[in-house]
Amino acid sequence: MIKLLEPSDNAFLERGLLPALVLDDDGFTSASHYAPSRSHALLGGDFCDIVQGEDRTVHVVMGDVSGHGAAEAALAVHLRLAWRTAVLCGQSPMRRLRLLERVLVDERPHEDTYATVVSLVFPSDGRSVRVISAGHPGMLHRHAGGIRWVEHRPGLALGLFPGRGDWTESEHTLSAADSVVLFTDGLYEARTSCGRLGEDGLLRLADRHAHLPAQRFVDALVRGASAPAAPEGGTADDVAVLHLGWTRPGLE
Repeated sequence: MIKLLEPSDNAFLERGLLPALVLDDDGFTSASHYAPSRSHALLGGDFCDIVQGEDRTVHVVMGDVSGHGAAEAALAVHLRLAWRTAVLCGQSPMRRLRLLERVLVDERPHEDTYATVVSLVFPSDGRSVRVISAGHPGMLHRHAGGIRWVEHRPGLALGLFPGRGDWTESEHTLSAADSVVLFTDGLYEARTSCGRLGEDGLLRLADRHAHLPAQRFVDALVRGASAPAAPEGGTADDVAVLHLGWTRPGLE
C-alpha cells in the first residue's frame, strides 16, 4: 500500500527542491522572488537557478512551464536539475537547451506542454552578459542612466517543435555595477481593472523604483505589479524574478 504524504511532509519535500539562489562569491549579487500560483504549494511551473564555475563565470537559467498543476511543477524541477547537471558537466549553453527540450518531451504530462527558457552567462570580468532565449520574455537592464527594456533574440519555446530549435546567442555590454532583472510573464500579465500591466507598464513601474537596492527593487516590482490585480482576483500565474549583477568583477 502506498502511503500518501502528510501536508507537512509535502512542504518539507518541496522546500528541499527549491534552489539556493545565492552564491558564495561576494563580488556577485543576486536578489529574488518566487511565488507559485497553486495554493498551499511552494513549487510551481516557473523555475530558476544559479551556478558558478571554477573560473568565477556565473551561469543562470529561468524558465516557465505551461500550465499550473502539480505535474507542471514536477516537470519544472526535472528541467532545473537537468540544467544544473549540464552546467556542472561543462556542457555549452546551447547543448543545455537541447538537453532541456529532450527532458521536457520525455517527461511532459501532455503533448502540448511547452516551456519558455532564458539562459545567461556572466563572465567574471563583468563587462558583458551572454543570452540565449527560447521564447522567454525580455529583461530589464539597470545602469547608471536608468533602466531599459532589453528584448532577446527570438527563439522557439522548448517543446513546440522538438528538434527544430532556432536559438541564437546574443551578447550585451555591461558597465561597472550594472545589473539585469529576469522575470516570468506572471509578473506583468495579471488582469487589473485597467487591463493588464504589460511590458510598458512594468518598465514604468521599474523606473519609479530605480533608486532602490536589489532586493527592495525586486520586492517593489512584485508589490507594484500585484496590488492592482488584487481586486480582479490577484495573480493567477506563477511569478519568478531574479536581479543579477557583479559588484566587484575580476577579483582574484
